[in-house]
Amino acid sequence: MAVTSNTFTGNGSTTNYSFTFEYLEQADVKVTLDGTATTAFTFANATTLSFTTAPANGVAIRIFRDTNIDNLKATFFPGSAIKAEDLNSNFTQNLYVTQETDADVVTANTTADTAKTTADTAIATANSATTTANAASATATTAASDASSAVTTANTASTNATTALNNSRESDGSGGFTSAIDKATTATTTANTALTNSRESDGSGGFTSAIDKANTALTTANSANTSATSAVSTANTASSDASTALSTANAASAAVSNAVLFTLVTNVASIPGSPSNNDYIEIGNSTGIESFTPLSGLPSGFVGASGLTVRLRYDSSATSWVWMSYFANDSETRYLTKNIPVVTGDSTNGSGQITLNCEVNTHGVTIKGPAHSAAATYTLTLPVNTGSADQALTTDGSGVLSWADAGAPTIDAGNFNTGGSLVTTTKTYDGGSFD
Repeated sequence: MAVTSNTFTGNGSTTNYSFTFEYLEQADVKVTLDGTATTAFTFANATTLSFTTAPANGVAIRIFRDTNIDNLKATFFPGSAIKAEDLNSNFTQNLYVTQETDADVVTANTTADTAKTTADTAIATANSATTTANAASATATTAASDASSAVTTANTASTNATTALNNSRESDGSGGFTSAIDKATTATTTANTALTNSRESDGSGGFTSAIDKANTALTTANSANTSATSAVSTANTASSDASTALSTANAASAAVSNAVLFTLVTNVASIPGSPSNNDYIEIGNSTGIESFTPLSGLPSGFVGASGLTVRLRYDSSATSWVWMSYFANDSETRYLTKNIPVVTGDSTNGSGQITLNCEVNTHGVTIKGPAHSAAATYTLTLPVNTGSADQALTTDGSGVLSWADAGAPTIDAGNFNTGGSLVTTTKTYDGGSFD
């Protein structure tokens, strides 16, 4: 079983204690002193804690890992690149939590077993005490009956003594006589013997009655029964804690088992030809994926590219690969923040285009490239400023744009080949209107 904690005993002078388990963050390393959490320590190095004050002699020190499970170490979003480091961090987090839960289950089971043993012992003690109490009660009842009989005998003897005293003497049946005093003495002796039989010496010159012994035994039985009830309650609580910890461990294990791992494929030509059901692949260069078969679920108009990774899953029941998702190999290219970004076109929407919407996104102006048939490849470089009123954009023939005055139109008389004559007027054009 993986090590998730180390224990020590304080001696009142040692402040540094080393531990042997791995962890993701220093905040995941926790300490208790005699079961009470403490933060009065710092990290002397990666595997050694230094306490602010040396734990006292005999204090139980426990250094353990309690991995944070409030959030995943790494979170992925649609279209984002997945790093092996982030995946490893998430799986390591799940592994550590599972190890810690497993350790808690073992500890809880041990506690439950100990509590059950204590409960069984207490129940046995209670049963024994109850048996002893019952026996003592029976003895007390017998003794009480004997005492009652002795009292009856004494009363009879007293009556006989009175009668004998009145008659002074009585024939003993052998020609002699027994005095009434002698008969009374004999009856008293019989009564004392019965009383003695109903009690027991306490070893100090006194006596303990059978009824007192029965009451003492009954008190012992009640105390043992109370201890047994408490032990059973402790065992039930420990069992419940063990069940909860086991459920947490199972959930963590299921989460790890359900994680999907994709096999990286270089390009479309490298897609496996004999896949198994639920094989998952990532195609790093998806160029030509739109023409690949068999493939179902391809989004309308999607065209693969070297900078796009496509995810597929094989479905043996349909004998086809099934589209899952795609993302940019370099996620930053989605935001036009790179040097020389490219806005691609497709067969559905035509050439690449950028639309500049209004502030409420109900309409916009689109700048669109020429059609494929034009075979156009050129660059337009904007002017360095906004120009002046009534100026127009002109090009130097190489794509460099600048602002220039529109100027007056010119007429080349040599272009008039109609055989007529050119008539001039005083009207001129100053670039704004005819005068």
